[in-house]
Amino acid sequence: MSWPGGGQTVKAAVLRAYREPLSVEDVDLLPPQTGEVRIRFAASGVCHSDMTRIEGARPSSLPIVLGHEASGYVEEVGPGVTDLGIGDRVVLSFVYDCGRCFYCCNGRPNLCEVGIGMLKSGTMVDGTTRLRKGDEVIHHMVVSSFAEQAVVPARCATRIPEAMPMDVAALIGCAVLTGTGAVFNTGAVRPGDTMLVVGSGGVGLNVVQAAAIAGARVILVSDLSAEKRRMALDFGATHVVDPREEDPVAMAKSLTGGRGVDFSFEAIGHKATIRQCYDAIRPGGKAIVVGAAEAGSCCEIEALTLPIQEKVLTGSMYGGARPRLDVERLVDLYTRKRLRLDELITRTYRLGEINDALHDLHEGRLARGLIRYE
Repeated sequence: MSWPGGGQTVKAAVLRAYREPLSVEDVDLLPPQTGEVRIRFAASGVCHSDMTRIEGARPSSLPIVLGHEASGYVEEVGPGVTDLGIGDRVVLSFVYDCGRCFYCCNGRPNLCEVGIGMLKSGTMVDGTTRLRKGDEVIHHMVVSSFAEQAVVPARCATRIPEAMPMDVAALIGCAVLTGTGAVFNTGAVRPGDTMLVVGSGGVGLNVVQAAAIAGARVILVSDLSAEKRRMALDFGATHVVDPREEDPVAMAKSLTGGRGVDFSFEAIGHKATIRQCYDAIRPGGKAIVVGAAEAGSCCEIEALTLPIQEKVLTGSMYGGARPRLDVERLVDLYTRKRLRLDELITRTYRLGEINDALHDLHEGRLARGLIRYE
């Protein structure tokens, strides 16, 4: 349904208060402005980053429409958009890259000052929003894919080929870019390397399969869930461990002659497992934190290990992604049957079932849940 001024009325799941269910309601979507496009979503993944915002662990401007992992179709283009056209099939990136700031100019578009500012403020590039409920301003999570349609920066949309299925394409926008990028970009893992992966949800499983593609020799996965440990083996893990029964750090060392692994990847976002990953790496090794911890939480490490053992503890924001380049490469890996995406989807939902999807995610039942709009 259209409304005066050329916008649309669409259904969206709105977060109005922390730790409360999302409210599925009609909202007004304003037309795209300069450098923006209107997207009709095909599918949206349900991610722990959405959950941390709902729980207030990472505060947001409220009310807000969440959802940041999606695929869709370009329905309308704003002024100045020349590289996308109506009907284009696209994967969405939730990190805007301006192309001009210090980080973009230094090849780190995942750290774009403008893009990170948009995530914090819940606004578009110009500091305003395209979502309303009457006179009420509703904020964005850049993509805001828990809705039938959204207006997004054109730089956040990457065209994909007709042969790419739209449901699995949605997962590339966050879980796949983040997990594989942590291995390929942040870690630069080489054949024969050894690693520990803590957490085998949607992101962790992509760390695992990227490590297998890269030729890692030991891929040890720690997870509380027997089903997720089984999936990890299916995606390329060489060993799995239940941390309630055996110490992952001790096992990592036993598999590497007592030294510790070359890399560890923390895909949960908790200070205890971050420390575990640091303890599991060898001298000169690298512990890479992929999971988003609660704002303000701190992880303590033994300071002497830094100069004496040259251990590295670092983060991986969005897998160090360069979305327009990396999406193309990941689509190619999928079409050549080297990257597994279909198997990541545990269950699909409709938008009206969004709170069921979030509950299942919270209970650890999903590798990836998917909201389907088609």
